[in-house]
Amino acid sequence: MADPVRKTFIVDCPVCKAKVAANEHGCVRRSGGMDNEGELHYGISVSLGVCPKCRSILVGESQQIGIESFDSEFDEWADAIRVYPEPPKIFASERIPKLVSDSISEAVKSLQANANVAACVMFGRALEAICRDLLEPAQSANAVPPPAAPKRPIMLGEGISMLKDKGLIDQRLFDWSQQLHAFRNIAAHPTDRTISREDADDLRSFVYAIIEYIYDLTDRYNEFKERLAKKKTK
Repeated sequence: MADPVRKTFIVDCPVCKAKVAANEHGCVRRSGGMDNEGELHYGISVSLGVCPKCRSILVGESQQIGIESFDSEFDEWADAIRVYPEPPKIFASERIPKLVSDSISEAVKSLQANANVAACVMFGRALEAICRDLLEPAQSANAVPPPAAPKRPIMLGEGISMLKDKGLIDQRLFDWSQQLHAFRNIAAHPTDRTISREDADDLRSFVYAIIEYIYDLTDRYNEFKERLAKKKTK
């Protein structure tokens, strides 16, 4: 008897650094539909498989994007996003702007689709949003805008320099940022140069380091100081 054809699912392999048709060894799927309150909700599918080349264990999560007889002729599912190994990064701070989080999410999706240029553009967008969040003063809702022309928004290159000048990043992060800023510029403008997967991965690591340094570690340090102050008062 011939062996049954094993199902596969397309997912990014971090070892091979490529999209692969992973051999599926199990799948849990919860389809969407109408709930008891008449609200339409979409399902989720989680597949467990093995990379056909390096034999790495891979787990992919796919969101339902079309529901049969509701908004589609048949059930439709988005491409799987790898959640194991190296699941999407989760940051602890609640101060991270939504624009930063959304940009990182789009960048990771692009990276897993081998769209390195698009990933670099989105990581650069996230980094530029961080600079503006930290360096541009927030406008009060009741404040009267000045009559002068609106100030030009902070661009990425000058923003990184200002972060260093204000002591918000250290010399090592600043030095690292210079080359990665160049990668972002290559990605954002039409040139003949290409962006490798390694370059995009380096930019991701840098953006993660910036966020942890500026937001997560600062929050934890402030919480630490508050605990020490409470202990002293007791």
